[in-house]
Amino acid sequence: MNEFKHENILHKRHFDLQFSIRFEVVEDVNFYSPFHWHNHIEILYVLEGKIDFKVEQRKYLLTEGDMIIINSEIIHSSKLCGHARYILLQVPLSAFDGVYDGIENVVLKERPTNEEAEKLFSYLSLMLKSVDDQRQENKIKFISLLYDFFYLLLTSYKVEQKKSGMSSYYGINRISPIMAYVEKEFRNKITLSEVAEILNVTPEHMCRLFKKYTDMTFNEYLMSLRISAFYQMLQNTNQKISVILEECGITNYKVFIREFKKTFGKTPEMIRNEMQNS
Repeated sequence: MNEFKHENILHKRHFDLQFSIRFEVVEDVNFYSPFHWHNHIEILYVLEGKIDFKVEQRKYLLTEGDMIIINSEIIHSSKLCGHARYILLQVPLSAFDGVYDGIENVVLKERPTNEEAEKLFSYLSLMLKSVDDQRQENKIKFISLLYDFFYLLLTSYKVEQKKSGMSSYYGINRISPIMAYVEKEFRNKITLSEVAEILNVTPEHMCRLFKKYTDMTFNEYLMSLRISAFYQMLQNTNQKISVILEECGITNYKVFIREFKKTFGKTPEMIRNEMQNS
C-alpha cells in the first residue's frame, strides 16, 4: 500500500491583499474639496459636467472624457462646476507592498490625453462591472483588473523623474501634524505661534516650511478649510450667513468674501438667493 507524504510548501513570495481602496461613481453638485494630500494614488475620470482641479500650482478644467492622475503625497483640491458625475479610484501605496518596490518614488503622468484616458476608462468600466456583480468569483476578477490597470499605468504612463523636494515624503510628513491640527481646529481662532509650537520652531520658520512643502501659505490653507466648511453649511442649513461665518471661524469678512468669490464666482448671498428661488 502506497504511503503518501504531506509536502510542506515554502512560500518564497507572499502577497498580502489586505488593503482598502475607494472605487465608485460619484455624483454631486458644487462640491468643494479644499487642499489636502494622502498616501494614495488617485484617478478621476469625468463622466458628466465640469470640475476645476488644482494640483500644487497647476490648474485644470476637466470636462467629460478627461482624466487626471494624482500622485501620492501631492497637495491638491477640486471644485465641481455645478452638477458633475465621475469615477473615483483611490489606491493606497500599501497595495504594492511586496509587488512593486519603490512605488513611493514613482511619478505617473498627471494628465493623460483624451485617447489615453479612453483606454484607461475601458479598464475602469470593466472594474465597475466586477464590483456590481455580487458573485464571489468577481472579487478575484476585480483584483485582477485592478493590477492590470496599474500594470498599464506603470509601463506606459510612468514619468522618468523623481519627486521634487517640495513633494517629498519627508517634506509633506514634516508639516502633516500642522495640517491635522488645523483641520480639527479651524473653526476656532488660530495663531501662528501656537501652530509653530507643534513643530517646536518659530512662526517665521513654520511659515517657510509650510510654503516650501505645500507651495501655498499657511493662511491660504486655513482659508480653504473655512471656505469649504462655510459652503457646506450654506448649502445644507438655513442659518443666517452671519451665524455661519462665526461658526466657521471667519472674522475678516472682506477678505473671506474676496477668496470665496475666487472659488465659486459668486457671493454667499447670491448662492443663498439662488437656492431659495430654485
